[in-house]
Amino acid sequence: MVGRKVLLHVEKKPASPGRTILEVENLRVVDDRGVERLRGISLHVSAGEILGIAGVAGNGQSELLEVLGGIEKATGTVRLDGQEIDLTGKHSDGRTRRARGIAHVPEDRQHLGLILDFMAWENCAFGYHHDAAYQKNALLMDNGKLVADAEGKIERFDVRPPNPRLPAKNFSGGNQQKIVLAREMERAPKLLLVGQPTRGVDIGAIEFIHKRIIELRDAGAAILLVSVELDEILSLSDRIAVMFDGRIMGERLPAETDARELGLMMAGIAGEKAA
Repeated sequence: MVGRKVLLHVEKKPASPGRTILEVENLRVVDDRGVERLRGISLHVSAGEILGIAGVAGNGQSELLEVLGGIEKATGTVRLDGQEIDLTGKHSDGRTRRARGIAHVPEDRQHLGLILDFMAWENCAFGYHHDAAYQKNALLMDNGKLVADAEGKIERFDVRPPNPRLPAKNFSGGNQQKIVLAREMERAPKLLLVGQPTRGVDIGAIEFIHKRIIELRDAGAAILLVSVELDEILSLSDRIAVMFDGRIMGERLPAETDARELGLMMAGIAGEKAA
């Protein structure tokens, strides 16, 4: 299909975790109907490490990403690089999270990651358009710089067709995802939140996206990865946490587990090694 051999097994060197970047303690979310979606989640992610969150969709993974990304409110404690971040109030939003060094690739690229009727160059800047580098003066953004910036991102992330003036809705799903990834990953974040990175993406783009996630890990970022694809979790993660019914069922090292054990944990059946 892509004219060459595709590597679905991710080649990566062992992680060399550094300082703790993300600390989550007793995180809880109650939805508008009074249903508790997160039930005391605690976890940590270090620099240079990928923590994969495995689970059947609807067991709290989306709420976890949305809380950390500033979309959802919560109670509990979250620290980024040792500094506590707000989980409610006016400083608990996406813009504040980005300013703290948190980048977010949402699970639903079309509803949360892109504005489909806007052009690629505009989507490459959304969320970061307040950056001083993009401003012409106190009133206007510098569209020329924004287009040039998008051209660089499109080239480096192999977005096809390489046309920054094409509306986002005219790109394939894989190329839409690359636009979102380029926007978030090229900010050199302390923490990357990435949900379903290859959902609805063609085989060649899957390989490319996996490589870029590993490159960011090797550059020292902490990465929290949510995916319903067990092969993806096992291939990319340095540690795996399994969620069921809003709780962490346990953690595993990829080399010491398999799809069967993870599947049982995802069904709420904790193994002997579960935390």
